[in-house]
Amino acid sequence: MPAFSLSSRIFSRLVAGLGSLMLAGLLSGCEEADTTHTFAPACPRFDIPGQVADRITYDGKGLDAAHRLTSTHILAVQGDCRTGPQDEQKRPMTRVRISLNLQLERGPAATDDTVTVPYFVAIIQDGAIVDKKIFTETINLPPTVSISRSSTPLRFIDIPTGNNPQISPYSMAIGLQLNHPELDYNRSHLRAAQFHEHVQ
Repeated sequence: MPAFSLSSRIFSRLVAGLGSLMLAGLLSGCEEADTTHTFAPACPRFDIPGQVADRITYDGKGLDAAHRLTSTHILAVQGDCRTGPQDEQKRPMTRVRISLNLQLERGPAATDDTVTVPYFVAIIQDGAIVDKKIFTETINLPPTVSISRSSTPLRFIDIPTGNNPQISPYSMAIGLQLNHPELDYNRSHLRAAQFHEHVQ
């Protein structure tokens, strides 16, 4: 993963606990570009809804420990913000760079040596979701490994900077993309997550 610029505002949110939020929309992920400037614009505030911090999959034969395939947990979200390329209307944009730190656990019923992890980044303005992007990563989890930690590739997302570059008009919701049964399971079985945020 590329090193974060020291001149950028760096954010990291540590996550403890278990947790899903149904979101809709579409967000654009972007490729990196040479947009280095002296001062970085403000990062949007971000949150990891408690019910989407964890994803537990089963083999379809039961919901006890013997039938568990994998457990995926978000440990942290790391990234920074910098000046992005202008949009088609020549408006200033903020480039947000995001990576998820994950813990993966192999269950007794697992037969594959990889884990597919779907996750989303949603942009929120004035309490409403205005855009969303779903990413999917396939991560190796060999038979000899029961618990592993991994980071997703750095993702680049451009959002309008707004009138004041020191205050972002947006916030972000980040989490694992769950289907309806996974969401229901988290709501009924998992305790509420406790979040700790550090912004630099």
